[in-house]
This record gives sequence, C-alpha cells and structure tokens, in this order.
Amino acid sequence: MNKTNSYFLVLSFFMTSELAYAACDQTLSPGANVASSVAAAPAGTTICLNSGSYGTVSLGTFTKNPRVIVHSVTALGATMGLQIQNGANGVTFDGIRFSGGGFISKAATKNITIQNSDFGTSQLVILTANLNNNNILIDNNKFGAFNAVGGWEGRLQISRGGDPQTVPIAVSGVVVSNNTFGPGGCSDGIQIGAHGVKVGPGNTFTGIRQGSCTAHVDAIQGYGQSSTVIDGNYFVGNTIHVGFYDGGSSETITNNVFGPPGDNVQNLQLGAVRGMRLAHNSFRNTIAAYGSKAGNSPNSGWIIENNLLVNSDFNAGGDQPGCGSDCIMRYNLKDSQSSSNPTGTNSVLGSPTFVGGSAPTTYQGYQLAPGSPGKNAANDGKDIGALLTDAVTTPPLFSPKAPKNLRAR
Repeated sequence: MNKTNSYFLVLSFFMTSELAYAACDQTLSPGANVASSVAAAPAGTTICLNSGSYGTVSLGTFTKNPRVIVHSVTALGATMGLQIQNGANGVTFDGIRFSGGGFISKAATKNITIQNSDFGTSQLVILTANLNNNNILIDNNKFGAFNAVGGWEGRLQISRGGDPQTVPIAVSGVVVSNNTFGPGGCSDGIQIGAHGVKVGPGNTFTGIRQGSCTAHVDAIQGYGQSSTVIDGNYFVGNTIHVGFYDGGSSETITNNVFGPPGDNVQNLQLGAVRGMRLAHNSFRNTIAAYGSKAGNSPNSGWIIENNLLVNSDFNAGGDQPGCGSDCIMRYNLKDSQSSSNPTGTNSVLGSPTFVGGSAPTTYQGYQLAPGSPGKNAANDGKDIGALLTDAVTTPPLFSPKAPKNLRAR
C-alpha cells in the first residue's frame, strides 16, 4: 500500500476505533488544568485525557523538544476549545473533539500539530502574521457543517491578519493534509489569505454548496493568498471547488481530482493570478474558468499541462478572459463529451478508462487503467491527469513515543 492510500484508511480507522495508547506519563480527568499541565510537563511527555470537557485550553509560552503530546484516551472523548496565542512551541493534540473551536497565532508559536481530531461545527483560525516556516500541521481531522456568521468565512481560516501592506510576507509553514471538509454548512472549507500554505495531500472536500447560504461558500477560497500549493486532494459535490477571484501569485494546483460538482456553474474560478501551474489534475463534469474582473490585472505566467477532462471544459471567461497572452497550454486530454474549447498544443483526444470504473467515487479510482488513452502520454512521460504517487508528501513532523501495552478500551 502506498503512503497516500494509507492516509484515507487512517481516518476511517481512527474515527471508528477505541484503541488508545497506554503509554501515558500523566492522565488527567475533566476539570483539570490542561494548559498548566502542558507547561509543567517535561519535554517528551504524553499527557492523556479521560473523556469529558476541559473547557477552553489557553496555552502559555514554553518550548518543548521533544514535544509534549496531549492525547484523548478514547478517540474524540476529550472535548475542549483551544487558544494558542502566546508563543507555545512543541505540542501535539491528538484525538480531541474541539467543540469550542481553535485559534493559533503569534510569531513565536511553532511546532504545533492537531491530528486525528474533530472540529464539528466549530472553526479553527490560524493567523500567520510574522510566521516564518513555523511548522503548523493540521492532519487527519474532520471539519463539519460550520456556519459563518460574519468575519472569517472558512471552517479552517488561514490568514496573515493585520494590514496586508505592512505585515511581512514569509512562508507560513502551515500544512493541511488528510482532512475532511463538509458536507453541509454555510462557509468555505478553507479560506486562505496567507503566503506559502500547502493544502494536501489527502484532503477531501465534499458537499460544500452555496444553496440558500447568505455567506459565500467555496471548498477553497483564496483572498490575499500567494505561493499556495493545492496538491493531491479530492473534490466532489461542491458548488465551487476552488475560487481565486481576486488575484494571487506563484500558485500551484496539481494532482487533484475535481469530481462531479454539486451545481452546474463554473466550478473553478481563477482570476488576476500572476504565475499559475495548473497541471496533472483530473476533471469530471467540471468547468474550470479563468479570467479577470474589470480593474484587476489580467492573468499572466500560466502553464496548463497534463490535465485530463471528462465531460469538462476549460472556459476563458470574465471581463478579461483567458490565462494571459503568455499562457502555455499543452498535453491536455479531453474526451468526446468535453467542450470544443482548445486544450492547447499536443492535445490528446480519447475516452480514458479508470481503475475505479467509468464513474469513480474515490481519489484512487481516478488513476488511469492500463491501456487507457493518456497513459504515459504526458510531457514528463507520466500519465495525464492526477498522479496519486506524485502528490506532495509531508514527512512526519514529530516522532511519537512507541505505545506500550496497547489495549482496547
């Protein structure tokens, strides 16, 4: 089994299993002060939480190397809100239900992981002002039907914060991998307004639809973002898969599967972007539109290559339509159901066959079957479309203790 396949299985296993680590250096019960315990714990400590509510945990200033792990004894049994705004460095939260949401900020806040947890209808906000490769990992969590009621619109909100003219631009060091966003809710899955955020691999965005929502709703929306990497994700049943409406620079959208959307609209809307690599994606029943609004800069510096289109369309729309006068479009595959719009030079015509059948329902199912049109036909010698094995992998950011006397609860 390859690494990315295992990402999807881990989520299912964790959410249904009640196996828990017995290697607890300290065990707390509801009512205990988690923040004080973390601050006082020796580096490398595992703090286990029995099921119940721990209120809002507000971490102070500390550095733990190796980091402290805060672990729910029963998966999602411990509940809390989380505030990390004072420069905590070196802590992992594992298997928690964040019913009170979360907030992460400050330049000194580093080496933070939230994994195997559930935000339900709550919101997680990460403000990246003055962050510089701060190593914030959001991995294998669930973000449910959050309803934006003003302010930030994302279930996961990643923004620089402050005045964008004065806040320094540095790579944030925020990685979002293997999470599930949706279905339902009146909010974006992720809203990004920061520099150097990596989304993927392994995220699923599903059933995020505009419907009757008054808040604007996209699976991913960019608003003041730059150098974003969206790689190796699965989108299905959304109104807008990706909306970069108002600009961006040096953006990368690769190795994603854009499955059947939830609504017949322009499902990707990409405008005023200076520098875009749109490559090795698979589109089914999807319209990918590119063009800028009046008053914005036109798109420029684009490469669109090695994409696969099934009953899909590249649509040059907007007030300033197209991907720019210097756009390079090449080696894209479209089937007979797709639009007659150009797919560039060295295009491939044909009906691809997938390992998951004619209508795959998983990311893995969209890999090309042997003998399919587009197999080994990309300009890099690989398959046209999303490449599961090429999704940008993220090495573990910490090494948890080996469990001792693993037991079922």
